[in-house]
Amino acid sequence: MTETRIGRTYRFEAAHYLPLLPGGHKCRNMHGHNYRVDVVVRGPLDRRGFVADFAEIDAKVLVLIRKLDHRVLNEVEGLENPTAELIAGWLLERLPQCESVRVWENDDSWAQARRSEHRA
Repeated sequence: MTETRIGRTYRFEAAHYLPLLPGGHKCRNMHGHNYRVDVVVRGPLDRRGFVADFAEIDAKVLVLIRKLDHRVLNEVEGLENPTAELIAGWLLERLPQCESVRVWENDDSWAQARRSEHRA
């Protein structure tokens, strides 16, 4: 059986600081990013020829993006230390239909959370 992957990109802007870094590290100070989030859904095609309808994905993802956009991420429950890695995991936990979530802090730096393959 063939599986297909589809992806969608979202954007949000937010501020954060990384409180667990040592004093003097620039990212311990409040700063902001124009984040980009790529979500990937994997599966067989349904009767419509879709892995999933992008509108259905939007309905779930945009609720979460609105919780992050123009916020101080440290104030979002579960993101008290909002590294890109932890933001990706936070999103993936709340999007059970997604195979992976990639969070870009800028054009050059990203972190990805991906579901583990469960093998018997």
